Amino acid sequence: MTQPEAAELKALAAEIGRLSDLAALGKLVDRYLASLDEGAFHETWARSLFTEDIEMTFPVGSHRGIDGVDGFTGRIMARWGRTHHHGSDSSIDVDGDRADLSWSLIASHVHFASPLPPDPSEYFQLGGRFTGTARRTADGWRIDSLRLRIVWTTGSVPKGVTRVDTNTLDTRGNTVSTSTEEN
Repeated sequence: MTQPEAAELKALAAEIGRLSDLAALGKLVDRYLASLDEGAFHETWARSLFTEDIEMTFPVGSHRGIDGVDGFTGRIMARWGRTHHHGSDSSIDVDGDRADLSWSLIASHVHFASPLPPDPSEYFQLGGRFTGTARRTADGWRIDSLRLRIVWTTGSVPKGVTRVDTNTLDTRGNTVSTSTEEN
């Protein structure tokens, strides 16, 4: 094998590795989002998605560490009779054994005792954006930080939700400029 051929082969192997990482990270995001609607939150679920030091920041609470992340997620999701989470394609930037992740979300949350289709449901819906990071571990890629930023909502929040973390809200367009400069 010539040096140019060896260099080509090395470049091809690197590209295959990069594409494999992107596919694995995309599947990780998809599994997380689908799991929210499946509702089976347990230790095996948590360890298949998150690192030991996972940090989650959501409008209704935050959590740090793998211990208890299943209960934290379960308590949030238990507010609803059923849910449907729809995510956009993920934006994934890999840098060695670390990756930045983000994707848009529309989440529909149906209240308990709401009629089944085709009758209209009572629901709460939101649009937002997940951002986070993932790390390559001995068991594959795992999410180590995840934040949900809310852009809009409609419908009725569930009983018991009396406040949200205002740091998780996208407030662009809700502030009045005090600038007196003319364009």
